[in-house]
Amino acid sequence: MTSARPIVLARKFAPFVLPVIAIGLARLMTYTDWAAANATLAALLFAWIVMDALCLATIAKAVEKKPAIHTILGAAALGVCIVIIGASPAVRARIFELPALLTALGLTAMLWFAVAARRVTKAWRDGADIEAALSEVMPGPFLKFFLTEVRMMHLALFVWNGKPDVPKGAQAFGYHRYLAPMMGVFIALQVIELGVVHLLLSLWSPFVAWLVFAPTLAGLLWFIALTKSLRLNPVLLTQDSLRVRTGILHDCTIPLDAIASIGETFDAKTLKARSTLDTAIMSAPNVTLRLARPVEMPGLIGTRTIDRVALRLDEPAAFQAALRKATGL
Repeated sequence: MTSARPIVLARKFAPFVLPVIAIGLARLMTYTDWAAANATLAALLFAWIVMDALCLATIAKAVEKKPAIHTILGAAALGVCIVIIGASPAVRARIFELPALLTALGLTAMLWFAVAARRVTKAWRDGADIEAALSEVMPGPFLKFFLTEVRMMHLALFVWNGKPDVPKGAQAFGYHRYLAPMMGVFIALQVIELGVVHLLLSLWSPFVAWLVFAPTLAGLLWFIALTKSLRLNPVLLTQDSLRVRTGILHDCTIPLDAIASIGETFDAKTLKARSTLDTAIMSAPNVTLRLARPVEMPGLIGTRTIDRVALRLDEPAAFQAALRKATGL
């Protein structure tokens, strides 16, 4: 049984790992002297390896090895992006000089876009929300990541003085007041660092300065959105469940009948355990929960099983009193 586990794991992860290795090696090939001297052959070889690796991986992951047409087209469209962006400058320049290859790549991308637009539009007209509609053409983990980033940028740039998300009938318990001063200091330091680093780099290379500026600014906006989300997404207690949230980082609903005991602290080993959901940011928890049974917590990729929860709340005594009343503990 034990000896078969590595084989099972290899079969499970091979469709993800092998294409990455193949594409990575092919990309390195485009930077060799041979590729520079044989740019046409290198461009065709790189495009073939990328497309072949992604399409074969898609077939391997599909049910009964029979993926839908739009899924294959999606893999091919991703391949187009990798071929254009991932090739070395010399090979990329050669790609744009090959009308047949460039036309094939362009038609592939356009065909996927047309099919994707049709499926999304149909799902939307059938009453699906935007997430369900986009799931018709985008893989689950990638879709979650994409929507999370869009929501974060919207929150950072356009949501000011918004009301906390508290449904009717729920009791809200905040956890942002102890964090607000620290988060404010971090944001101020990031702004200063952004300006100083950009100025120094621009004296050396304006291109590099803007290249570094873009992801740094995105990181700053992400941190601002996280800070806002801590106030907007409090912990919620309802008649039958406890919704544990940490801004946009965690969101887990725990049935009240799954809570076995309420405490105030865990030892360091318990806090670090994977089965413990520790929502206390940069601080020790002041409320802890032990669960009578494991609970599945959804994440960006897959789920996580937890049986303990650690929280840092602004009003721990009021929370414990309300939770004990709701659970009878």
